[in-house]
Amino acid sequence: MNKRAIALGLLVFGAASLSHADDQAGKFYAGTGAGFYYVDFDSLDYDEGAATLRGFGGYSLNQYVSFEVGYTKLFEVSDDILGVDVDVDGNIWDLSVRPTLPLSDNFRTFGIVGWSSYDFEVSASAPGFSVTSSDDGDELHYGLGAAFDLTDSWTLRGEWVTVDVSDADFGMMSLSASYNFR
Repeated sequence: MNKRAIALGLLVFGAASLSHADDQAGKFYAGTGAGFYYVDFDSLDYDEGAATLRGFGGYSLNQYVSFEVGYTKLFEVSDDILGVDVDVDGNIWDLSVRPTLPLSDNFRTFGIVGWSSYDFEVSASAPGFSVTSSDDGDELHYGLGAAFDLTDSWTLRGEWVTVDVSDADFGMMSLSASYNFR
């Protein structure tokens, strides 16, 4: 299925949702969180994970859809492959549409779909040599999450996201808190 068609369809869904205003409409929010990411390169025996830090901001059109931009710092993961120490770290910028299903007044589940711009740095070293390479690109990301409103202003949420990186499996899980501006 065409990734751009999926993203365009969600944007159209978001625009159509503008006509269904409610008490969530017009809310800006910002937050931060921490989590875990994993990377599994298809061509190597490399399957590792490490911590992440994330900052994000968004706008809720209504209780059914929001748009969000975020930045995630990926801390270094290391593994030894046939005597070579391989390290990976990087960062990701993302833009998402988040269709939401409210289950109660203060609890909701949501989907995540959007575009990620990633920059990974991979270094390999062994006695007598060292090589560093970087890989960057733009890819589709998707996932699921749930949010719980602690108060009118503060929300706690957890989410899982995978980025459609070629030649690797890459995903993140995080727990974050956000502040809703009025």
